Amino acid sequence: MKKIDVRFSASEMAEIQKMVGKKMVKYKCDPFEFSTSVYGIVGVSFEDGDYAFTNMTEVMDYYGEQEDVALFKLVQKPFSSIRSLIQNQSMIETPVESTVSEVLVVNENQQLFENGKQIYEVSLTRGIIFIFEDEHELSFEKNIWFSEDITVEKGYKLLERFTPKTEFTEGWSGNYCGVCSREIVSVK
Repeated sequence: MKKIDVRFSASEMAEIQKMVGKKMVKYKCDPFEFSTSVYGIVGVSFEDGDYAFTNMTEVMDYYGEQEDVALFKLVQKPFSSIRSLIQNQSMIETPVESTVSEVLVVNENQQLFENGKQIYEVSLTRGIIFIFEDEHELSFEKNIWFSEDITVEKGYKLLERFTPKTEFTEGWSGNYCGVCSREIVSVK
């Protein structure tokens, strides 16, 4: 059985821990056109540091084939240097001005079985949800494996808006069967 782990690293989780109790000043992303999905990057500015959430492709094993797979990552970088990945596209800034009380990291465990025998176990970070002191939320969710899009949502109970786990389980046929579960890591 092959295991692949592309969840946030320990250093990325340490940066997320630093966000709790801090004021998120604003975030920026490409303008929304037909949905709340943006291409590849979202910038976030805190009172004492700035970050980029990226979802860019890298060649890696995708269930037995070498494919371009989008990986969700967190990088600390100056807000002014975070730019759209689309040529001649200006990002829009959205003020937040709220203190983060909790961060939820949404991880998935995807298992693939062939003729009842498990052949793959993939652990990945699906997204992140910021919960603010007034209980409103902001989430960034990576889309499916091949897509570099990040879905940006604001509101309440945003975990309920994440892509259903059945997206993975229904994608297999014949001798293959997929199982998907989620783990929500609360950072306070």
